Amino acid sequence: MDLREQEYVTVLAKYGNITRAAEALYVSQPTLSIFIKRLEERMGIKLFQYVGKKMILTPAGELYVKRAKELLIIQNQFLGELTDLITGYIGKIRVGIHLRRTRFFIPKLLVEFEKKYPNIEVIFIETKSEKMEAMLLDGELDIIFTNKVTAVDKVNVISVYKDKLLLAISPDNPACQYSTKIKGHEYPWLDLNHVKNNRFILQAAEQATRAFTNKALLFSRVIPEKIFIIKNMETASQLAAEKYGVAFTMASYARFFSYSKPIKFFEVGSPEFFVDICIAYRKNFYLTAYAREFISLIKKFFL
Repeated sequence: MDLREQEYVTVLAKYGNITRAAEALYVSQPTLSIFIKRLEERMGIKLFQYVGKKMILTPAGELYVKRAKELLIIQNQFLGELTDLITGYIGKIRVGIHLRRTRFFIPKLLVEFEKKYPNIEVIFIETKSEKMEAMLLDGELDIIFTNKVTAVDKVNVISVYKDKLLLAISPDNPACQYSTKIKGHEYPWLDLNHVKNNRFILQAAEQATRAFTNKALLFSRVIPEKIFIIKNMETASQLAAEKYGVAFTMASYARFFSYSKPIKFFEVGSPEFFVDICIAYRKNFYLTAYAREFISLIKKFFL
């Protein structure tokens, strides 16, 4: 299968700029410009038009890209199936992942994976849950590792970990003595009312952890009076260790927390609330042997 034409058009549509698209495709700018011009001449219709300095798709271009993406997905599936039929694996796997999760387990995973599949290129795209899911459905990613899946009818989901929202607090905080141990839960539970007079170190409004925190605050009927906003959950927990306030993080991050001063973590909000961290891939997508091994290693090293 040679779908170079489809790849060139979809990449140019993605970037809207000849120079950036040519760099992504590892071709020269003149080569790409001439290719697109000849393609449009051959088809007898414009696929792109200039709006200022940006190239955007015409209605015909939108239709072309829609079908081109479908063909590229079929090509990737075919190459995956073909790879499993021949000796010696050669290929690539494109993985969507959250920016802050990579350092926890990716180094060990990659070293182990390369031992078995040295000729498989692993490409990580670090982005938000919504963006990686859209890229998965568009065929730009093969699998995603996420805590949020909305297109449940279009993807297969493999659950990896039941994540919990945690309160990060200094061991010297008097509220620690009021915690309760719940059977089957890794961390003790604490009513947020015991810390309601503290400064609350919160994530930004657009972050998923902030949404989970808001649910916990609503459950406890607590309205923070003093708030400090910071996006980085590691830094937030470090601030809590320094007694600057109380912070929030997820159990999947707390497991790897490291700082010079001690910190305690407690579950908060509804004891039944959890976030399912999972692996997702498109339905009817052929999982190669190396993709299945990669998924197994995610489960092994994340846990």
